[in-house]
Amino acid sequence: MSKYYAFKSLEGLLEVFLDKVVQLKAERLQILEGVNRLDDIARLSGEGGDVTDEIGEWFAAHNQWLNEDVLKVGDAGRIDRILTEIKNGLTVSSGDSAASRKIESEINRWSELAGAGDGRLTLRREPEQKIDTEIDSMVMFDNALEGARDLYHDLQGGKQHVLSVLDDALRRAVLQKNKQALILSAFMIYYLKHNGYLMEPFIKRLKEAERIQKEDLTIA
Repeated sequence: MSKYYAFKSLEGLLEVFLDKVVQLKAERLQILEGVNRLDDIARLSGEGGDVTDEIGEWFAAHNQWLNEDVLKVGDAGRIDRILTEIKNGLTVSSGDSAASRKIESEINRWSELAGAGDGRLTLRREPEQKIDTEIDSMVMFDNALEGARDLYHDLQGGKQHVLSVLDDALRRAVLQKNKQALILSAFMIYYLKHNGYLMEPFIKRLKEAERIQKEDLTIA
């Protein structure tokens, strides 16, 4: 039973980890789409088009970003620059209308809430270090995936079965204390288990490799 619970624990951790990655990727995609849409509106405004309806719809759809702790510093800076460009062209494209004044007021409010009104890009969220942590975690995970993929291709060679690759990855995780090999082994075990393979012996080896690497870090 202990092997079963060990696998369920590993499975649960991987599911939570992958769910979080999917969620972050989806959030980033939504933000990029929203910023790109704002860029399109600015381009239309620069061509002399009346964008009061479009910018109003954009604010209605994305005002919640200021309160949901999802914008990176780079996102906020780009949005502020685009909004400033739109604001400067409002009078030319729409005249001094009630609608244009309302949009200008919304732009000013956004800049004030985002902390960009005085030229500083400091979003209303604390601590600022959290922004760097979020960025670093995404970069680190991308690097981990790339490293695991490259290692898989290196180990694959002329092998005829994926279990042979897993065996080599676990050996490297133990003998060389290779962290990428440990990550690759965990992914492979999770994948193979869900495809009907009996993974209990490999799970035991994975836990042993993890223990050895943790001990090595403690000694260091």
